[in-house]
Amino acid sequence: MPLFGKNVKAQVAEKAEKVAEKAAEVKEEIKEETTEVKAKIQSNDAAIKAKIEANLAAAKAKAEEAEAKVEAKVEAAVEELKPSYVLNVDGVWGPLTTRTTQHILGVTEDGILGPITTKAIQTKVGATADGEWGPLTTKAMQTFLGVTVDGIKGPETVKAWQTWCNNQL
Repeated sequence: MPLFGKNVKAQVAEKAEKVAEKAAEVKEEIKEETTEVKAKIQSNDAAIKAKIEANLAAAKAKAEEAEAKVEAKVEAAVEELKPSYVLNVDGVWGPLTTRTTQHILGVTEDGILGPITTKAIQTKVGATADGEWGPLTTKAMQTFLGVTVDGIKGPETVKAWQTWCNNQL
């Protein structure tokens, strides 16, 4: 018979079994806690993701609003800088009358009544397009405008041309 009552082997086996049972319990607790922690992390991840998405949506809305304001200001500035082609019907053929004519006829807008602009006018009014302004060009313009045909580019003819230009804008 063993010295201490039970067989030492049996005692060790019994203790080993209790340790194994305790280890299994601890392992199960750890597994449950791990599952709970994972669930909390997923929940927190979803909440964080929702907050990030909400912040991004708010930032996007602010950016779009700011962009719209900037676009409106740019459009207003561009509109303000656009040249005005509307003529005062005063019978005086000046650079603005020429520039407006050029704009309407699609030639370079430099305000100079040179050969290119003259040819464009001659083509429009049915005169020979030679780029030189003379009485025949004026007569063709007067006929085109329905005013007295006298070959003189006077105030009546210029006023009629300015009125025609304004009507084309």
